[in-house]
Amino acid sequence: MKPIEQMPISIKGFSLKLSDDASLTSSQRIELISKKLPELRKGQVLVKILASPVNPSDLVHLLGKYGLKAESGLFVGFEACGIVVHANAGFYGKYLVGKRVALSAQPGHDGLWAQYAITKANYCLPVTDAISDEQASTLIVNPCTSVCLVERAIALGAKAIVLNAAASQVGKGVIRYATSKGISTIACIRNKQHAEQLIELGATQVLVTGDENYQQILQDACQKYQAKVLLDAVAAEDTARSLKAMPNGSTAIIYGRLTETHDPFGGIFPVADVIFRDIKIEGFWLAKYIGDASIWQVYRLSQKVQRLFTSGVFKTDIHKVVDFKDFAQALDHYANNKSDGKVILKPNADEGR
Repeated sequence: MKPIEQMPISIKGFSLKLSDDASLTSSQRIELISKKLPELRKGQVLVKILASPVNPSDLVHLLGKYGLKAESGLFVGFEACGIVVHANAGFYGKYLVGKRVALSAQPGHDGLWAQYAITKANYCLPVTDAISDEQASTLIVNPCTSVCLVERAIALGAKAIVLNAAASQVGKGVIRYATSKGISTIACIRNKQHAEQLIELGATQVLVTGDENYQQILQDACQKYQAKVLLDAVAAEDTARSLKAMPNGSTAIIYGRLTETHDPFGGIFPVADVIFRDIKIEGFWLAKYIGDASIWQVYRLSQKVQRLFTSGVFKTDIHKVVDFKDFAQALDHYANNKSDGKVILKPNADEGR
């Protein structure tokens, strides 16, 4: 690891190119640039990036439809694994220097698809040596979301959960973690080829949304298992359709919007059910959860997730590991084949650590 005085003056990474052209692929919305490494502000750390995955939230951000404003010229990428090389962040920052961490991008600042990144110290979580760089790079966004969603469902008194996009990494994590907690899962997918895998992971029942009698089968399953919590990554029509099949007093927790729509709002809710059937709708955004929590709350969540990784309960499916040169092609593959597994960028692959 280079001493701080030998850090490069400029760094390479993928930045966002804003465009209103809806036909552009994900790779056409980014460009590889070099720019000056900024100085650390108070509370920040500098991290050498070892691995950084592509998540659905990254794709939505490239479209300019995420909860954070898309800004041209900023590096993109929300999640990574790296080594902290410098800190301006008090005791915790000093503790992190030299350690390998899972990290999230600081909202409104450069992202993590770059050789180096600057973020807040409390967005960095030390990781055990038992977890590879590739797996550690996926530690925060999906596994932490899976755990938080299941624990919120437990707090709501759920005995069973309905989840859409169940073949996603969050969906698989929810199934694994809910099963370990004795919570039944009704997993809804678009492609039946994933059904057997989800059953092997512990899904109680798998439904294919395109089946002719899907709505009735979903309603029967919700009644059978008393599923009163919906974990919704799809939004739009799927929210209302799913809630229609669920018992009175059910709650939808919406944490994503995978529906391919250019509607900037993207929500369709059953207003009559909210009024007359005591249906409730709430949102979950991990970035806000981490931003509002104390360092120690986030640290405890990280330790729980890492134990689930090392025990084999959690494992991220990885399709391909690439460098800058091969990233564009791999990015477009992921955009069209998310269930194949993650694409991982290694921006310093030719340098080692």
